[in-house]
Amino acid sequence: MKARLRLHLNGAPPQGLPLEVHFQGPELRGVLRQENPVLGELVLPFASRVEGDRLLALPLAPPSLRVEGLVRRAQEGWELELELTLVLPEGKSWGERAFAKILEALFHRHLERTLSGQAVSPV
Repeated sequence: MKARLRLHLNGAPPQGLPLEVHFQGPELRGVLRQENPVLGELVLPFASRVEGDRLLALPLAPPSLRVEGLVRRAQEGWELELELTLVLPEGKSWGERAFAKILEALFHRHLERTLSGQAVSPV
């Protein structure tokens, strides 16, 4: 399951979002912080490489986010269209896989609520 997010970066941190994001050379890096009712605060890092107008996810150890999308230079900063996917450790048993599905559903539900003014939609 993926979530979509449009974001405008102009040098200031995104207002009202649990998101830290910045360019580091040819890479977009950041962290999404989310309070999870089961696990407490989740800190989910992400990293993507800019290639032309595309963002390509760089692999990070789970738990993390896989972030891909489009990037365009805007008048004042950057316009980003992002697809976010939660990356969790692979479950070995059916119980671990079921628990991962529950965590993923909670993640997307909370993300939609948190970013409701930011046009987030599950894919």
